[in-house]
Formats: sequence, C-alpha cells, structure tokens
Amino acid sequence: MVLESLLSSKSAKKHPVTLFFMAFIVATIGMLIAYNSFPGSSSVLAIAFVAVAFMPIMHTLFRDEEEQEIDESNVPFAFISTHFEVIHIYSWIFLGLIVASAFWYVALPESNDDCSGFGCLLPEKGKVFAEQKRTYTGITGKIVGESECFNTDTKSFSNCFMLIFTNNTGVMILAIIFSFIWGAGAIFLLGWNASVVGFFIGSEVTAKSLESGLARAISYLPHGAPEILAYFLAAIIGGIISATISKQKFRPHELRIIFVDTILLTLLAIITLFIGAFIETAEIFGYLDFALLGLIALAVLYMVLYIPNIRYHINKVRN
Repeated sequence: MVLESLLSSKSAKKHPVTLFFMAFIVATIGMLIAYNSFPGSSSVLAIAFVAVAFMPIMHTLFRDEEEQEIDESNVPFAFISTHFEVIHIYSWIFLGLIVASAFWYVALPESNDDCSGFGCLLPEKGKVFAEQKRTYTGITGKIVGESECFNTDTKSFSNCFMLIFTNNTGVMILAIIFSFIWGAGAIFLLGWNASVVGFFIGSEVTAKSLESGLARAISYLPHGAPEILAYFLAAIIGGIISATISKQKFRPHELRIIFVDTILLTLLAIITLFIGAFIETAEIFGYLDFALLGLIALAVLYMVLYIPNIRYHINKVRN
C-alpha cells in the first residue's frame, strides 16, 4: 500500500513522530473520500479508511514484536520496554487523529448551501461528525452512571468505580478481539475514540475559545491516558497473537514465551484500567488527593517495569 511504501516499519520505529502527520493526512483524505462517496455514512467510513490505511504497517510491527519477544531473554521481568516502540507509535497515531478531528470540526462549514468556489468542495461538518455528535449528545443528554456517580442520594464511590471499570474493560476486550481477528483491527476502535475526543475538543473551541478547547483536552489526561494506554496494550495483545497464529511454524519455546507475555500484558492492561477508573472516580467525587495517588501509582508501576530492561540493554552494549 502507499502508506507502507512511504513509511516502513523501521522508519516508524526510528521516527514515530512522522506518524502524527501521517495520521492527520490519512484522516483528512479518508474524510474527503468518505464524504464524496457515501456522505450519509461518512462519519464512520472515514475511520474505516484510516484503519485500512494503517493496517499493513501495524501488522508488520506486530510481526516484528513477536520475533523480538522470542529473542528477548528476560521478557517476564521487563517486557514493557520490548513493546514501548509500538505503544509510542500508537500514541502518535492517536494524537494525530485527535488533532485532525478537532481541526476539521472547527474548520468545516455547517452547510454548503451558500458556498462558492473551493468552499463547495469542503464536507459539511454535520455529516462528517454525525455519529460523533450522536455519541456526544447521548453522554451530555443523559448522564452516564447518574445514579452511581452523580445523584447525591444514590451515588457511591464503589458503585461508580465498578461502572467505569466495567465499561472500560468491555472496550479493552473489543480492542483485543478486533486486533486478533483483523491483525491491526484495533486501530479502528482507537480511531473512533480519537474522533470522539477530537469532536469534544472541537465543539468546545467552536462554542467558546481555543483556550477552552485546550483546557478540555488537558482535563481528559489524568484518567484518559491510563484508559488509552490499556487499549494500546490490548491492541498489542491481539496483534501479537494474530501474528503468531499466522506464522503456522514456530521456533522452540516460542508459544510458551508468547503465552507468558500475553498473560502479563493482559494483567498490566487490567491493572492500568483499574488505576484509570480509580482516578476518574476520585475526580468525580472531588477526592483530588486520591486521584494524585493514582497517577503516582501508575507512574511507579511503569517505571518499575521499564527500568530493568534499560539495565539489560546497557549490559548488552557493554558486552
């Protein structure tokens, strides 16, 4: 595919920031093609085009990850560093899709009825972001978890936490399934979430100001970052399993190593979602000290998992 010829998996690992610009360009092209082909379904079809564009390069990355795991002698003790490159790549793609969605929601016209010249070629934001708007309206029109999290008579920290954790775990399972069945299929799910976040930010900018939109984006970070990180891990889990099965021929102990790594990644994703749900619940109930403790716990967890592998690679260089 064109994207794979422009940017190889090696280049993506070496210069992952380029994927931010690639994601922005691919999202823009996908939006234009989807709108001019199937305007009524363009809000979802545009994300599908993005997923199709990135699937080949992500599948190659997952195949490389699977090979790297087999060659890594201390996978059970410091496996996060092994997968850090893919997490980094997913992060830049996700950020690029958020920025693209926010930018085009602000830039696109409400209607093309009175357009002229080049302006008539631009899609109507109402059609391009129809499903994202429906999701936004559903969230704001009826508060999700109102009785568990917001009603002063019925709210409960534990019930609110379980609601958030259960919902996010469902998304994580979908990410694993998508990535397992379609190799890098989780990119569609991540792209959808990125487009919704971008719509939230863009609507805030349109209604108020750029500063307000940036403030909305920053407000997502404390609990949103752990959630998205867990979804990245879920995508890696499904992608590695898919790449392993597609090989059909295995090296000695390969399946055992992949099995151990998959279990560890799954546990880490669940723990990450657990911390993210705790942070979000603490924010809702105004327990900012607890939220801060959750962020510290998350940072310490990943530092502990990452640092041993740094020492391992330093020893390899010395030898």
